[in-house]
Parts: sequence; C-alpha cells; structure tokens
Amino acid sequence: MHNSQQNIVKKSIPIVYEDEAICIVNKPYGIPVQGGAHIAVCLTEILSKQLRTEIFPVHRLDKETSGLLVTAKNASAARSCRTLFESRAVEKEYLALCFGRFEHSVNKKTLKPIPKEGIIDTPIMENGTPKPASSAYKLLAGTDAYSLFSVRLHTGRMHQIRIHLAGIGCPIIGDDKHGNFALNKQLWKTARVKKLQLCAYRLRFPIGGTLRLFTVPVPEHIQAAIDMLMPETICGLS
Repeated sequence: MHNSQQNIVKKSIPIVYEDEAICIVNKPYGIPVQGGAHIAVCLTEILSKQLRTEIFPVHRLDKETSGLLVTAKNASAARSCRTLFESRAVEKEYLALCFGRFEHSVNKKTLKPIPKEGIIDTPIMENGTPKPASSAYKLLAGTDAYSLFSVRLHTGRMHQIRIHLAGIGCPIIGDDKHGNFALNKQLWKTARVKKLQLCAYRLRFPIGGTLRLFTVPVPEHIQAAIDMLMPETICGLS
C-alpha cells in the first residue's frame, strides 16, 4: 500500500451529500473506486466502514482522478442511479490542466482553427470497436505552454476526456497513458508536477425531482500546478 493510500485510509472520505439512498463524495486522488486484484484498498471499502453500511458504486472515476462521485447504499438505489446516468439526466463537469497553447490547435481534417468552446465527437475504441463519444469543452485560460479547460461529458467512455483533449493537441498533464510522456517527465524534473491534473468538480444530479448542483473546491495538487504554471489565472471555480 502506497503512503498516499495509507493516509487516505486513516482519514474519512469527504461527504458532499447524503440521504437514505445515496452518498455523494469528494474522491481523493490516488485511490480506486472498487477493489480487485492487487488493490489493497478502495473507496467503497473505506466508505462502507465509515458509514457502517454496504456501498455500491454507480459510475466510474479513474484512480488518478479526484472529485465528485455518486455511490448508493443499496442495490435498488444503485440501479436507479445508473439509469439516470444512462439517460443523461446527470451532468458531470471536469477541470483539466493541459499542455499546449490551444490558440494554435488546428483540426487535422479541415485544417481550420479549433474554437475555444465546442464539442469533440471523435469515436473511442472499446474492445476493438469504435464507440460514439461526445465531450463539450470550454477553454478557461491559456498561456504559451498550458491550457485550462472545463469539460462536460455527454457520454461516459473510459478515459474519454483524456483521449479527446490529447486528440486536439492538449494532453492532460500527468497522463502517461494517453498524454505526452516526455513532457510529463520534463515537467516533473523542472516543477515537480506529476499527478494527473483532472478533477470532477461539478455535478448536477436529480434529487426529489430537482436537478441539484454540487461542487467541490479545486484540489490542492491542481491548484498548486495552476499557481506555478499559470500564475495569473484566477481559479475560483467552485
């Protein structure tokens, strides 16, 4: 078990909202949602002990991604929540700090500049088959070397945001799988920035017939990177 995971186990998972059926939490960086082979600790296990009830995961959030996560307290509530996600009744918005000057991004097919706000609808491969995928992005701030985006998911493919932003020339900082490994390595050497700079920071979720808005503060590791790499950026996003 890594030291970061040990520290999480010693602490409680921050709860953003809770009722008799669901619990919305602020998932810390570096901990998987579910257990599995070679996974010593997971969020559902910690939260189950914390709330003294069984916890059911409702949707995905990568181990390296922090932010808002919906969990359920029983199987029936989990099914209902998954139906809401599948019907797109839930809105998820992410904050992503990326490499690249976005003003220079060009559509490889049309050779036209990519707008600062729009839709990325490039299909994503799943099990060798291209699947429809749609992400609505907005450039919040930019420098000669870095770009800060908010991204809303219209579909929920694995690593969708990471793949889509890399595809427009702005790989997320800290993403060694779909991003730029060489730039990540260089940034670690020069600025000691290593963690994935991606957070689910806004969530609109139906509760009692009303679409409620939940937010979390920008995580410390992302705010620290913004302060260092984009010092003139005001990031009052929560």
